[in-house]
Amino acid sequence: MECPRCHNQNVDYFYNLNGQYYCRKCIDFHRVYIDDKRETLSRIYPVQDISYSLDFKLSDAQQKISDQLVMNYQSKKNSLVLAVCGSGKTEIVFALIHHVLMLGQRVCFCIPRKELVIELHERIVESFKGIEIGLLCGGVCQNEDSQFVICTMHQLYRYENKYGFNLMIADEVDAFPFYNNEVLNEIFTRCCLGHYVKLSATFMHEDIKDEELLIMNRRYHGYDLPTPRLLLSPMFLHKYIALYLIIRMKKKVIVYVPKIELVDYLIKFFENFHYRTGGVSSHHHDNQQTVLQLKNNKLDIIVSTTLLERGLTIEDVQVIVYQGEHALFDERTLIQISGRVGRKPNHPQGKVYIIASERTKGIKKCIHTIKNLNQMSV
Repeated sequence: MECPRCHNQNVDYFYNLNGQYYCRKCIDFHRVYIDDKRETLSRIYPVQDISYSLDFKLSDAQQKISDQLVMNYQSKKNSLVLAVCGSGKTEIVFALIHHVLMLGQRVCFCIPRKELVIELHERIVESFKGIEIGLLCGGVCQNEDSQFVICTMHQLYRYENKYGFNLMIADEVDAFPFYNNEVLNEIFTRCCLGHYVKLSATFMHEDIKDEELLIMNRRYHGYDLPTPRLLLSPMFLHKYIALYLIIRMKKKVIVYVPKIELVDYLIKFFENFHYRTGGVSSHHHDNQQTVLQLKNNKLDIIVSTTLLERGLTIEDVQVIVYQGEHALFDERTLIQISGRVGRKPNHPQGKVYIIASERTKGIKKCIHTIKNLNQMSV
């Protein structure tokens, strides 16, 4: 037996219902019986007068990759774009999107997280004219059958047995829940009728298959990525070192912690020293409001889990990684966290500190990778 959706062959995942077997490995995306006939269809749209605009000029590095993506699509090649945090990787796919839409073909831009999908949809609607753009994420379903759709990875199940996409662009492919999720990756593959572009700031060697890897190692403002500084100490001193750094920096700070219970613990600790402190985690309410308060200088510190690891831009913010020896802080996570600093042209530099009781493999690899990217000439 084999699931026609996720290709699972493990009998432990199959269940018999009224004489028919269905797959429980991908049941979250509605039930699929093993004898279901499933086919993803192609569709051509009437050519429209579609245009797009940017409110800035692409850098030479951005333009080079943008042109190469169009050439790769024309040559029937898949592409990976390793673009460092804050390099403007979203905008470099606009020319390719426009090229494919003008062929009457279908495009999907997908991201793992709902919040980022909504933000991306707003940005792209602002830039692209002459086309209706679909939006699908938890609780939202607009223009599902549009020629151009922006959605979460989970919403791709709607298209796997319907009309697929000639071009699929996937951002943050190394993030939860898409990374190493066999079901989501199978659904993505099934929906992709043509070719794909995958974007990330942290591709590793094992992520690269037969795609062409394109590297953008400079942020759009031209400054280096901030290289973290490791501060080794016994764990009982970590909160005091964090406090000392905050006092010395005199700027907005995000303190990343590996456990939810540490959020409230450190909030109380910093508040004892009269710092306006908020918390962000899956157990805290109004996370977006908390972030907005830091942006508007109504908070001095946010203590956060890795929930704010990606997709966050706050001008002139500094970062402290607390208990950096924890296994949660691997190379990818630390690179993404470091990328929260120095994202704006007005404040293109900043500090990243990792407070840890030991120098882990993830810490060493993170610092090594960032130094290499800063020195690379591409």
